[in-house]
Amino acid sequence: MMFMLAPLTSGAAPATPAEAAPRIVNIVNFVRLLEPRSDSITEELLFQTVVNQAVLMQEHRLPGTFLLQYDALTDARYQAFLKKLPREQFEIGGWWEIPQPLVEKAGLPWRGRYPWDWHADVGFSSGYTPAEREKLVDVYMADFKAVFGDYPKSVASWFIDAHSLAYMHDHYGVIASANCKDQVGTDGYTLWGGYWNQAYYPSRLNAYMPAQSAAGQINVPVFRMLGSDPIYQYGRAGAITSLEPVYGHAGGSPEWVDWFLNSLTQ
Repeated sequence: MMFMLAPLTSGAAPATPAEAAPRIVNIVNFVRLLEPRSDSITEELLFQTVVNQAVLMQEHRLPGTFLLQYDALTDARYQAFLKKLPREQFEIGGWWEIPQPLVEKAGLPWRGRYPWDWHADVGFSSGYTPAEREKLVDVYMADFKAVFGDYPKSVASWFIDAHSLAYMHDHYGVIASANCKDQVGTDGYTLWGGYWNQAYYPSRLNAYMPAQSAAGQINVPVFRMLGSDPIYQYGRAGAITSLEPVYGHAGGSPEWVDWFLNSLTQ
């Protein structure tokens, strides 16, 4: 993600190192064209959700990034709306889940159950060979540039394999990424044993772990999404305590959210 850095300064005395440290604030919204898991979540509902998110962010002067899955990238409604947003506040990037239109435009067979399939062997780039992954990246980047005039600087997903992420950086200049928190069995796949201490530079062997040397790293910082509780989520496969608002004891609780954010900045 492209984060806004807001250094805090003191008006009366020189700032201490802690006070001068940047405070990073950025709202990240990934955008899918459709949701096959629920008939009530229509394409129009998803589009209006994005519109309302942008309205709220402008109202509160919050910077943010909209990450587009390929099917949303090629949709005229999203193109027209996102092009109107002020670039000083909003960044447009890529969301790297793999839907049917992207696969077929890359000349590959679609193996999914729906036009977007959330299972890891179809919906993530790790379900394709390295050569196929490069084709998928090439198609996405070409169409993104045709719409917005340049390549995205930020590309994220619940998981991006090391080969794809390195290829995006080396060939298209991607400079920031993000992935999912540790979880077991959610959405048909498991992510476990990742790095907890905020952002890291990923290994060229496995993008889910930090590099062990400068020579072995992909020069794209990866930020962890969904804000896992460092105490009650750590190492616990069966419980979820994160910034996701669906969990009333965590992201749905203003008191917990305040505690979580303060624990990162104080």
